[in-house]
Amino acid sequence: MEERRELLLESAFRVIARRGVDGATTRAICAEAGVTLSTFHYVFATRDELLEALVERGTEKELTAVGAALEEGAQAISQGRPGAVAILESALSAYIDGVQADPDREQAMISLNQYARQTDGLSDLGSQMYLRYYEAIAAALDGVAAATCTAWDRPTAELAPLVLAGTDGITLSYLNIRDRAICDLIADAVVANLSTHIVDHPETTQNTPEKA
Repeated sequence: MEERRELLLESAFRVIARRGVDGATTRAICAEAGVTLSTFHYVFATRDELLEALVERGTEKELTAVGAALEEGAQAISQGRPGAVAILESALSAYIDGVQADPDREQAMISLNQYARQTDGLSDLGSQMYLRYYEAIAAALDGVAAATCTAWDRPTAELAPLVLAGTDGITLSYLNIRDRAICDLIADAVVANLSTHIVDHPETTQNTPEKA
């Protein structure tokens, strides 16, 4: 059953990328997957159940990609502000690589988000998706600071929406004009903005006993 579920989810992503959510009927998805309607309903009770699973799967993949990019960027990076900036640059570059590698999935996620916001019973999916992104990005920014012995001048929960606004801009730009150079410019602007909030030498003595 798990193999059929994977097949249907991947097929649905492709159909939505080409035709939008409205065009992703159960028949169209089954045709893409090469399975019967009875197989579809054996795995998913309804089309909306499939769409909800798609949002969950797409969100998980995005979050996994962000975590992997930051982990890779943190390897052999110097401490202090230069190290933090280098990790951010590496992570956003990796994000752009992911968009380039699978633009259809990104298009499908955008279509799903818009569809969910306008559909009774699914309207919470879009907000849940973004709240999870904000939480994951905030945690990643905390990780950057910890890895480079820096700090942020405000809570990372306040910085996370700035990052997501940048990645949304990168995604939409690439989907529309397929120009990597413009995506890189957006990424540079995001890093430049974030770098203004990096504290080079965070206060570390507040918990240190005073000398007599």
